[in-house]
Amino acid sequence: MPAVLLAVAFGIAVVVWAVGGERLPGGRWLAVHLFTLGVLSNLVLAFSDHFGTTLTRSPATSPTARLVLADVGAAAMLVGVVQGRRVLLAAGATALTAAVMWSWWQLRGMRTQAVGARFAWIVRAYERAHGMFVHGALLGVLMGLGVLSGPWYVSARIAHLHVNVLGWGGLTLLATLVFFGPTLARTRIEPGADDRAAVVLRHGATGLSIATLLLLATGVGGVLGIIVRCLAAVALGALAWAATATCGAVVRAGLRSHGAPARWAVVAVCLWFPAVVWADVAVVAYGWWDRLDALGVAVGMGVLLQAIIGVLAHVAPMLRGRTFAGRDRLVARFERLAATRVVVFNAGLLAVVVATVIGGVVGAVLSRAGWGAVGAVVASHVLAGLFPVRTAPGAPAVSRVVTRYRRDG
Repeated sequence: MPAVLLAVAFGIAVVVWAVGGERLPGGRWLAVHLFTLGVLSNLVLAFSDHFGTTLTRSPATSPTARLVLADVGAAAMLVGVVQGRRVLLAAGATALTAAVMWSWWQLRGMRTQAVGARFAWIVRAYERAHGMFVHGALLGVLMGLGVLSGPWYVSARIAHLHVNVLGWGGLTLLATLVFFGPTLARTRIEPGADDRAAVVLRHGATGLSIATLLLLATGVGGVLGIIVRCLAAVALGALAWAATATCGAVVRAGLRSHGAPARWAVVAVCLWFPAVVWADVAVVAYGWWDRLDALGVAVGMGVLLQAIIGVLAHVAPMLRGRTFAGRDRLVARFERLAATRVVVFNAGLLAVVVATVIGGVVGAVLSRAGWGAVGAVVASHVLAGLFPVRTAPGAPAVSRVVTRYRRDG
């Protein structure tokens, strides 16, 4: 619950900075990092701990101290960059990295002590994602302190984007989707999907690590830089294949589901993820760096934000409903127009992505329309989860999910 509240608070700040734009301190850069360091990191730390504990059957520990350390560090980092205070930037980065390493140590302890846990490999994937965050943070600090400049700054920025977005957020999400995607869709995992994912995600994570190093090395420039960039694209292909194989199984499971509010959101996330990574392979191979902004919008909104919305819609009834009847009413809220909201969200997202690519007057119109559609869907989910429910404890079930479960016994 604290992580969700912190994520919501940072999310509100993201909206404020996204609307305010360059008129506010930090502008677009701060809006992006409020999302990655505030919204995304809080949820990754909290859900990694929760699922790690569940999957390894380990004793539960409170992540509150780690979350506080991470958020204080993130806030110090952001203020340090915006105000040009290098000491504050370094101190914040140290605190945030320490929180992530603390979480990594907890996850490693859970996994090594688990005996015969079917999904222990998922916790290993979480560990690798945590390690990628540390490398991304190091690159970010080196850029923020002005240690890197010229072509090496550009290559470090590209590597930083890949390891943080596709590693810290993406790898964590991919591993979680294997078992939690079908749960969100209220269906069963496809037979053999976890065994296949355990293999391909291991290779995909290794490919991303290699690609990050190669992207950093493109700073050498010249013919050698082109060769290194093409090798990085090949390495990213391993992650793209892992995303395709993993998400394909979740899509098939989701399409078998009936009536779950998050069903279509899960399917949409699993369609966007491999598409974005394969597009990234092409961008890296040809050096189309001006297309990275469009890919960033696609992965940030189509994959990460849409997954966060789906998860919050799933957990909101449990967090907000005080009785079974109250939880049932909340589930019914999210069921209403669920497919329509997903269509509107993704249509808006597509409009924003296209607008980012084409620019100009047409792009500006598409962008405003797209952001309006996305904002309306996000607002509808927030209001559905926060608006209080008043119902008698013994009221009859109204949600399709509860009605079906009672009918099927």
